[in-house]
Amino acid sequence: MGNKIQRGKVIMKKLLFLLFTFSFAFSVEEEKLKITFDFDSSTYRLGFPVYVNVKIINTGERDAIIKLSPFDFESFYFLVRTPENDVLDLKDEYKLITREYKGTPEMYKEILLSPGESISRRIDLAKCYDFRKAGFYYIKVYFYPDPDVKVDFFTSDDYKILLKPPLVVESEIVKENLERKEEFQKLKLLPPYEVVDNLIDAKMKKDWERFLFHFDLERLILSFQNYATAYQNARTGRYKLEILEDFKRYLTVHWQDRILSYKILESYIKEGEATVDADVEYKVRQLSYVLRYTFKLYRNYENQWKVYDYTVLRVK
Repeated sequence: MGNKIQRGKVIMKKLLFLLFTFSFAFSVEEEKLKITFDFDSSTYRLGFPVYVNVKIINTGERDAIIKLSPFDFESFYFLVRTPENDVLDLKDEYKLITREYKGTPEMYKEILLSPGESISRRIDLAKCYDFRKAGFYYIKVYFYPDPDVKVDFFTSDDYKILLKPPLVVESEIVKENLERKEEFQKLKLLPPYEVVDNLIDAKMKKDWERFLFHFDLERLILSFQNYATAYQNARTGRYKLEILEDFKRYLTVHWQDRILSYKILESYIKEGEATVDADVEYKVRQLSYVLRYTFKLYRNYENQWKVYDYTVLRVK
């Protein structure tokens, strides 16, 4: 008798589970909600509102009932990725709001959506998310038909927007880029001894772009055995570029000790080749030392003098 009762309970549990599963599947199948969103523009400025218009559409054949919280963060979640593909964090002040405020079922607005009907909500993402860098951001929205049930949600497709610096900042950047471009055009005209002088000055000021500008990196890398072997044996152009980028980083670290002073000693030019000697005094903690560099340069097709090799000798 006990076994029959036990078997009856097991059968009843299975029936209830199947009924619940069928009911859930039926509701999800019939209440086909689609989430879309768009922006007023595909381009925004940092520091200004970034309004998104979220639309919930009933694409099913039956009425759908949804509940909307008065607090956006309970009904919607935005997954925002930065230009580096990292997940963007909420602003600190907005995090406090999400912790301090919580809606209750009595506060939710229950909405009946007939087939084909939709409802929209407009949200300023700039109030929620900590946009700091200019660049492209990738956004997806999650919608919870019932704010208290976080396992049941609908998602949108990804959307991409561009955030530019504030207009004043962008104007300054454009101006600086133009000035920088003009500066580099002038650097191309320097004679060998001034190239070395400018190169060492750039190192002292940690202006690595200007520092590396004076090297022919593809020739210089061949003077460093480990890098030369890897560079020459690289099977693809992409791998060669990666090795070259690593070599650039090495050069900036290799010259990392602080320069106290330097002096150009001698410059020798013969046709399209040049040699420049320079003494550079470095300081590490309380000690100082002097290295004598012999730079080798050549004049390229643009008549620019480029360093393609150098040797170092400690003289003090």
